[in-house]
Amino acid sequence: MNAFLAPYAEYLAEWWPRLAQAACVTAELSAIGFAIALVLGALLVWMLRSGVALLRHGANGFIQLLRAVPLLALLLAIYFALPAAGITLPGYWAGAIGLGVHGSAYVAEVLRGGLKSVHGGQREAGLAAGLTPRQVFLHVTLPQALRVMLPPLLNSYVALLKDSSLCALIATNELMLTAKAMSSEYFLPLHIFILVGLLYFAIAFPLSMLSRLLERRLAHGRRAVGAA
Repeated sequence: MNAFLAPYAEYLAEWWPRLAQAACVTAELSAIGFAIALVLGALLVWMLRSGVALLRHGANGFIQLLRAVPLLALLLAIYFALPAAGITLPGYWAGAIGLGVHGSAYVAEVLRGGLKSVHGGQREAGLAAGLTPRQVFLHVTLPQALRVMLPPLLNSYVALLKDSSLCALIATNELMLTAKAMSSEYFLPLHIFILVGLLYFAIAFPLSMLSRLLERRLAHGRRAVGAA
C-alpha cells in the first residue's frame, strides 16, 4: 500500500495545479454547453407548443435525431466536417456547441414534461382572472412547472458534465485530455486517473445530492399543497 501511495507523495505537488486548471476548463465547458442546451431546449419546446404544424414536426424530428445520434459522432462532425464548409472552430467551442446541441434534446423533454405537469385549468383560471397569456405563463404556469423541472435539469447537467470527457477527442484541454498527457509523461496512468475520477466525483456528487434534496422538498411541497 505504501508503495502505491508513494507516487502521490512525490508528484502530487506537480500534478495538482495542472489537474485543477483542467477541472476548471471542464466546469466552464459543461456550464457553457448546458446554457446552450437550455436556450435551444426552450426554443424547441416553444416550437413544439406552437400552432404551426411545420414547426412542431420540425422540432420533434430534430429531437428524435439528436437522441439517436451519439454525442461523439456529433462532436467529430462539428470539429472535422465544418471546416469543409468554411467554418473552423477551436476544440473548446466545438465541444461546448456539441454538448449544448446534443443536450438540448434532453433538456427540451424535461421542459416539455414540466409544462405539461401543470393542469390546463390553471391557465384557464388565470385568463378568466384577466391576465394576459404572457402573464399567465410567467406568474402561474412557469413557477409551478419549475418545481417539476429543477431536479431533472440538475441531473441533465451532471450527465452533460460527465459527457464533456469526450471533448478530449477533439483536442479540448479539459480534464481527460490533460490526464492522458500526464499519463504519457509520468507513466503512472492508474494514479493519475484515480485523481481525475475523484475530481469528477467532487464536481458531480454535490449536484446529484442537491437534485435529490430538491426532489424530496419539492415533492413534499406539492403533497402539502394538495392536502390543503
